[in-house]
Amino acid sequence: MNPKKLFARIVTIIMLGALFAPAHAFPGDDAESLLKQIEKKYDGIKDASVTFTRQIVFGVTKAEHSFSGKLLMKKGNKYRIELEDETIVTDGKSVWRFTKSYNQVFIDKYKEGPQSFSPDKILVDVPRHYSVSLLGEEKVQGQETSILKLIPVDPRSSVQWMKVWVDSDRLMKKIQVFDLSDNLATYLIDTIKINTGLDDSPFTFPVPDGVEIIDVR
Repeated sequence: MNPKKLFARIVTIIMLGALFAPAHAFPGDDAESLLKQIEKKYDGIKDASVTFTRQIVFGVTKAEHSFSGKLLMKKGNKYRIELEDETIVTDGKSVWRFTKSYNQVFIDKYKEGPQSFSPDKILVDVPRHYSVSLLGEEKVQGQETSILKLIPVDPRSSVQWMKVWVDSDRLMKKIQVFDLSDNLATYLIDTIKINTGLDDSPFTFPVPDGVEIIDVR
């Protein structure tokens, strides 16, 4: 999967985790009421910091791979995601994509459009782009959780479905994504912090000495 699509998927999933942070009691809610709560809650999210672990089982080979990552976001199309071999940063004007293995940073203008995936865009568009249903309850690590299933409305989506496990405190426990290649990715959310007053410094990327720069702005 190319870096842009991988990043877009991770941001979508992690921001779902931020949106389902503690709110009202879960029992008695249905999918429609949850979506209304999401839309209302968006206005109160100014920034978020998330750490996560991603595990994937590839559909064809059944090989497994896992890595940890970190996501920072701030309203105004600012985000930073750190993966095992890649760091992607934007301040809403420029985008830096640094790849460690190539010792290379690619710099481009931030472009707002149908294929752009900023936190601002995702938080607004989730209710429109996914149909949501409640599947039931299941214990995860000894805790009762309710399971939400999200199916993309757009038939061209690269995702077949996503499942989200949410406990009674409305905290994420687990997320799964099943794509068109039958790859199953499981995201374990380690920490979520919302509205901590992030400054703007993480959303620029000072290029380290010795790194090759490809600037197409």
